[in-house]
Amino acid sequence: MNNAFSAFKIIHSALLIGQLLFIGIILYLVYSNIITTPFTGNDKALQVGAVLISAVAFFAGNHILKKISAALRDDTVISPKERFGKYRAACIMQWALLEGAALFCGICFFLSGNYAFLVLAAALILFFALQTPGKSKTALQSGLSIDEIDLL
Repeated sequence: MNNAFSAFKIIHSALLIGQLLFIGIILYLVYSNIITTPFTGNDKALQVGAVLISAVAFFAGNHILKKISAALRDDTVISPKERFGKYRAACIMQWALLEGAALFCGICFFLSGNYAFLVLAAALILFFALQTPGKSKTALQSGLSIDEIDLL
């Protein structure tokens, strides 16, 4: 496997592991009653905020990736290396939005002890995990061929 694509996959894996560790530690702290949750029972504003932030992050991330992917497929003048770099940047923007929303939901769970936040964070992390880069997916979305990806 090539260096650029391997690094791309490693970035995704590292971000995913970081989210899982964060949520796991928070779950352990709340479940084992090591900390007290200051907003127990008063978490309606956090619920609204978490849902709004999650929805905006999800849709904005998808929109950014689709818009940049469409522009890359239509642009025939840029080199494969530039094309891959722009595609990678778009993916990282999408991942950052998803990760931020998942971490916010984790913090809301930490503050309130409401497991609904944990479920929302888990859904965002699952969607994040489904965004794992693959050569065929990258080729389809960026307009590169699999051979060009191998040569990066």
